[in-house]
Amino acid sequence: MTPYLIHHLGDAHYGLWILILSALGWFNFIDLGFSYAIQRNIVLALENKDNHRINVVFSVAVALFSVLGSIATMCVLVLAFFPDLLGINEQEQSIATTAFAILAIKVFLDFIMNCFHGFFTAYLRTDIDANLSSLNMIVKSILVFYLIIDMNIYGAVLATIVADILTHSLKIHFARKLHPEFKFVFHLVKFSEIKELFAFSKHLILMGVANSVNRRVDPIIISHLLGLKFVAIYNVINSLINQVESLVRAVVGVFQPVFIKMAARNAEIGGTFKLILSINFFTVLLLYTPLAILAEDFISLWIGIDYAHAGQLAPVLGFAYICRTVSRPISSLLLAKAQHQLLSVVNLFGALINIGLSIVLVSQWGLLGIAIATACGFFVSDVILHLVLLNKYTDLPVLKPALEFIKLAVLYILLVVVGITIMQSIEPLTWWGLIIAAISSVGITLLIAWPLLLHKEVKQKLVGMLPKKGEING
Repeated sequence: MTPYLIHHLGDAHYGLWILILSALGWFNFIDLGFSYAIQRNIVLALENKDNHRINVVFSVAVALFSVLGSIATMCVLVLAFFPDLLGINEQEQSIATTAFAILAIKVFLDFIMNCFHGFFTAYLRTDIDANLSSLNMIVKSILVFYLIIDMNIYGAVLATIVADILTHSLKIHFARKLHPEFKFVFHLVKFSEIKELFAFSKHLILMGVANSVNRRVDPIIISHLLGLKFVAIYNVINSLINQVESLVRAVVGVFQPVFIKMAARNAEIGGTFKLILSINFFTVLLLYTPLAILAEDFISLWIGIDYAHAGQLAPVLGFAYICRTVSRPISSLLLAKAQHQLLSVVNLFGALINIGLSIVLVSQWGLLGIAIATACGFFVSDVILHLVLLNKYTDLPVLKPALEFIKLAVLYILLVVVGITIMQSIEPLTWWGLIIAAISSVGITLLIAWPLLLHKEVKQKLVGMLPKKGEING
């Protein structure tokens, strides 16, 4: 939808829309880490088959997120009255005010839905969440296609609200099908339960702030220092990166509840951690390498030559997100074992590096400076400091994952450099040429990543999942 949005909204209004969506995400930290605490407690209660405990946790969650959602909604309304805080010029402020006022509803609903995600996690039914997210995107895209022509940004706002209400209703329906016994009971809402949840979640508050900063700060810095048009340009490549990151999470996200279940049984985690790390490394190399190589050609065909230079940021941002292959399983492990006390400090430190370097480098290198700052912040927090935490809180070896990450980084850099060099030596691609190039780059990356990054046991399991000759014939 990006080319369509840019065509109908224009560069400045598209940049404004991206800035508005980015600002909404800032208020996720107001959940104070309770969302993960709720999920974890529901998983543990289901593991112990304790329906009373499930209803206690769920009832507390409904009351808690109603209050926190109301606070977040009030914060959004503050932005509605003072849009200049985001660097929005006077001409666009009335549009931003109306959009924020309506989207405050979305923020409140998103908070309430935190009460239900624990059931999908506990039953390992992330497929439901994924399917509903796809449905949300499809419904939103269809509505935007028709509404944006006459309603401009307001059409995108209305489409977002309608799509969210539909998919949130379905999430409640499917949560009820997974576990019909859960219900809200007012007298089960006790302050002692909130205190118990906060004892776990208090260490996640700064982590929520840090994650919001890492994901949302770039558009605001760009808006203040470069202008809304550059917000639009940066978002083009950032959207592609986020799409790939969504694919990565779809593959490896299921392992978080696995750690919680193993921790509840006091099972040995070392072997599982090693396999999960291997899957993470293999997945990101397979997905981010083709993006880094082909982003510029893809954007040129997708949106136009004016935006193609945004693809030059893909190799740097791809490396930044590759760093998360180290932090993702380590964070899941430490959270499952309730040894997450310093995770927030580590993530906040990385966010501060990102902000500081962004402000310094944007004046010298523009959008490339923003991308470099993001990569530096991620490398320090998600690789170096997470390995320090792994060494501090567990008996698992640190040298092995460190060496594996170095191998991953070297492979990524070599493949990207060679791939970009080859692409620069040939004529600009057509869509068919791009498809062929994408298949080739994925195939070559797969041939290299399979023997060098994937653990032997994982390879055996994957090969075992393939249909046998007799099954195919049958």
